[in-house]
Amino acid sequence: MTKPLPVNEPISDYVRVNGLRLYYLDWGGDGPPIVMVHATGFLGRVYRPIALALRSIGHVYSYDQRGHGDSERPDIAEISWYRTAEDLEGFLLAMGLGGVRAFGHSAGGTAIGAVADKRPDLITRAMIVEPVIIDQADPRQRPNELYDRTLKRKPAFDSLDAMYANFAGKPPYMTWDRDVLRDYCEYGTRADGDGRRLLKCSPEVEARLYQTARDFDGLGRILASTVPMLVVFGEKSESPGIEFGERIARDAPQRRVAVVPGGGHLVPMEQPAVIARMALEFFGARGA
Repeated sequence: MTKPLPVNEPISDYVRVNGLRLYYLDWGGDGPPIVMVHATGFLGRVYRPIALALRSIGHVYSYDQRGHGDSERPDIAEISWYRTAEDLEGFLLAMGLGGVRAFGHSAGGTAIGAVADKRPDLITRAMIVEPVIIDQADPRQRPNELYDRTLKRKPAFDSLDAMYANFAGKPPYMTWDRDVLRDYCEYGTRADGDGRRLLKCSPEVEARLYQTARDFDGLGRILASTVPMLVVFGEKSESPGIEFGERIARDAPQRRVAVVPGGGHLVPMEQPAVIARMALEFFGARGA
């Protein structure tokens, strides 16, 4: 039975997946299920404008990946792209969800592509925004520079206001929708005993995922998937994914590639209304 819609707030709970407690948000809504999977370093809450829009065509869920947000953090060796995909499949099974329309961003989109290939009974339609995909046959496509940079990331801030002010004036956050940035600052951190705010996703967890990205054949799995798929890239993205756009769409009538003018890799944070409209059109299309 469909749960009543909170005005703007989701219902939160935990579900056990692959031996871990994953925190999820039930945004409510009417219709078949829609599941949202966030990018590395973020959490389900920051896609709030998109989740709220999608409630008009489906019952929307998002969750925090292992080591992110309010989900349990395992040993660092148990964090990888393979685990990310396994957790998505496990979440759908634990929640009793099938025939899902899935929305994913960055690594979350790559995980959706992988599960859609393996379990088309679970994911029947997929919109993946800026998937991180690497051609494993090309040694130039095995970047690792983000690993060292991420380990140097500042993990704590004096206050929410200080964090917001810091991020609002520098890339990549300066181009974000202001409400999305505020949600990230508030819900992507927790208070410590001294009143400071600590990142919920530690630099070590984020760096570990960058380190293991090169070992996961996300491109191959997306190309092998037979489910209807909309793959979205930002026009100004520096992610390697956009260069595979033609290859993704070639000889694959079930896949379509779209480019968002002016958007970067974090286009759902920059232009949430645009991404929401695209998702509504794609998920609401006949045959969804």
